[in-house]
Amino acid sequence: MKKTPALSIDHLVVNVRHDMSRAQTTFENLGFVLTPRGRHTMGSINHLMVFGHDYIELIGLPTDGATLRDELLASPVGIDGLVFQTDDADRTHASLASTGQRLLPVQSFSRPVDIDGNSLDAKFRTVRFEPGRFAAGRVYFCQHFTPELVWRDVWQHHPCGVTDIAALLIVSNDPQQDANEYAELAGLQARPGLNGEYRIDGPQHTIVVLSPEAYADCYGALACESVGRSSFFGAIALRVNNLEPIRDLLEHLENEMVPAPASSPVQNPSSAAQADFVFRDRGDRIAVKINGFNTLLEFVTPVVV
Repeated sequence: MKKTPALSIDHLVVNVRHDMSRAQTTFENLGFVLTPRGRHTMGSINHLMVFGHDYIELIGLPTDGATLRDELLASPVGIDGLVFQTDDADRTHASLASTGQRLLPVQSFSRPVDIDGNSLDAKFRTVRFEPGRFAAGRVYFCQHFTPELVWRDVWQHHPCGVTDIAALLIVSNDPQQDANEYAELAGLQARPGLNGEYRIDGPQHTIVVLSPEAYADCYGALACESVGRSSFFGAIALRVNNLEPIRDLLEHLENEMVPAPASSPVQNPSSAAQADFVFRDRGDRIAVKINGFNTLLEFVTPVVV
């Protein structure tokens, strides 16, 4: 069962649009256990990578001619959602509205989950801002009515070794202003960090906001594309107890990759590789860019964020 403090990150979202099957294979190749494909009552499909207290959601659109969610079509492929936890969506909506935030009505929806041959409904309510409120992507609050249908032991043990989300990195043309806005939502304080970054340290998660220049200096060829946005979600840091499981998986994937020049810190996959990965192993952390989905994951130990 889930046990998390209030106003922590509930989950992060990667928009894969109509390419869900390839996304599923890609993340499974990286050593994640994915939940069976779900279908929301509002039209989207998903897979989850469930950890101890949070999860990453792959969200996409069906290809069977059913009604499509316009908000997903309007959002670029890649890391697209920062979702905070709430225990009471109505109270959160009222509190945010009282500060002048422009909100959409509270949204209720569900998706069926098969548990031992029985179909049960996972139910949620969300508090969403008006479109465009945050340039980086969709930011909202989620209330779970059936957490036992999400946080199940069978889905929480990943060959890559991930135990939880450690941090979200946000790239912004105005890091200080954006950091203050995210901190206010989380009920926390932003503080200056190294190289002009701002950090929001929660009880279990950290949000780091930095400039495009600092982001490019840090990740180089692994950096995600901004797709014309003044701010975007640049990386997800994932906590592991040690790096050997993901290192071994990447070494295995190298058998399907063209070797990079000896002087290059980046390994480049061949067109024959099932997943278009580019990665860098710095010894104390491993960054993996998933080119086809404009997503950067960084695997870190508990002492490195």
